[in-house]
Formats: sequence, structure tokens, C-alpha cells
Amino acid sequence: VGELQAALGDAERQRELQEAEDRALRQELKDVRDGQRILEKKGSAALKDLKRQLQLERRRADRLQERLQELLAPTRARSGSWTLGSPVGLGGAPRHRGLLKGEPSG
Repeated sequence: VGELQAALGDAERQRELQEAEDRALRQELKDVRDGQRILEKKGSAALKDLKRQLQLERRRADRLQERLQELLAPTRARSGSWTLGSPVGLGGAPRHRGLLKGEPSG
């Protein structure tokens, strides 16, 4: 009878240890899942913010392009059409040839 009680006590302790290990593993799994959700939310928020910033920069670039066109419009009317920043009629030659070649000016 004593041996059976000792075996029963050992089995009970083993069961308690396994239950404790099971609880610890379940908690760890929950923590990992929670961590993944947090990272996904942070990533989603970061992506949303980057998309918003990209949209703002595109709008800014569009406004700058429009402003550039407005500034160039009177110049085009005076001197003809522009190609790559050089007015037609000047031969397309840069005004500061030495600066473009890396030579000192003057």
C-alpha cells in the first residue's frame, strides 16, 4: 500500500510539472503571437505613414513642376521654345563652358 501511495504521489507531481510546463508554453505562445500582432500593427502603421509621405511628396513635386512651368512660360514666349534648358537660337551651347569642363572661370 505504501508503494502504491508513493507511486501515486510521484505520478501526481509529474502531472503537476507537466501542467505547469503546459501553462508556461501556452503563455509563451500567447506572448509570441501578441508580439507578432504588435509588429504587424507597427509595420502597417509605418507603411501607411510612408505611403502618406510619398503622396505628399508627389503633390509637392507636382506643385513645383507647375510653378516651374509658370516661370518658364514667359521665357518661352520671349525666346522661342526650350530644349533641355537651352533656348533655341543660341546654338545649344552652354554659356559657361569652362565651368562645365571643370576649368576655372575667368
